[in-house]
Amino acid sequence: MDMDDEIARFNGGTWPDIPTKNEVVLPKVLAEVRSMSDLVLFGSLPVARTRELRQAGFYTALLDVSEKELRRRHAVRLAEEGWTNVEWFDHEQAVIRDLRAHNMFDHLIDGEGTVASIADDIMKLVEDLRRS
Repeated sequence: MDMDDEIARFNGGTWPDIPTKNEVVLPKVLAEVRSMSDLVLFGSLPVARTRELRQAGFYTALLDVSEKELRRRHAVRLAEEGWTNVEWFDHEQAVIRDLRAHNMFDHLIDGEGTVASIADDIMKLVEDLRRS
């Protein structure tokens, strides 16, 4: 599941303003997520929300990508797809630093490889977690 897609879905197909997202929609998404088993949720959450999911039995992984590579990918997306969300870059990096500082990641995945190698690493992690 993609967190952003679920936020839009719970908000009738549109992206909500940030207060509505954080205070109304995100709690609904996370309640549904907590009721599911055997899923991979892609997204970024602050420490408190991440801790809640971990306490509910979820494992966390960071798709670890350097700032240089992330900025390169933003530029490529803008050139090829005509959009970017680079305005959120500093915020997202701060969230990741905070999560790291609170030891919220159970696993790190190298996010600088090919799409196929990253997908393989994610699936290997999922299979390893299913066996444990």
